Amino acid sequence: MKIEAWGNGNTQNLVEAKHSETNTLPSVDDIKDGLVKMILFTNLENVKVAGKSYSLVAVLKLTTKTGFDEKKLKPSQRETLAKLKKEAEFNDFKLQLL
Repeated sequence: MKIEAWGNGNTQNLVEAKHSETNTLPSVDDIKDGLVKMILFTNLENVKVAGKSYSLVAVLKLTTKTGFDEKKLKPSQRETLAKLKKEAEFNDFKLQLL
C-alpha cells in the first residue's frame, strides 16, 4: 500500500493510488479497496502535523501502464467508471485518471 500526501499551504491531498499493468482500468477489487481508503480520508478531522492544522482533500488515483483512455474501456468498465464518478461527487473526494 502506498499513500501519497502533497499539497501547499494549509491544504494537503491524501492520495490512494491504484495501478494496472495489463488492463485499461485497475481491478474492481483494487477500486473497492481504494473506496475504503476514501471513506477513511474524507472522515478525518482536526489533522495536525507538528502543531499545524491542515485541511485534507481525498484523492483516488487510477493509473494504467499505457495511460488512461476512456475509449478503450469495455462496457462493464464504463459502467464502473460512471458509478465511481458519482460516488466521488456524492462523497466529496477527487478521482484522478492517468
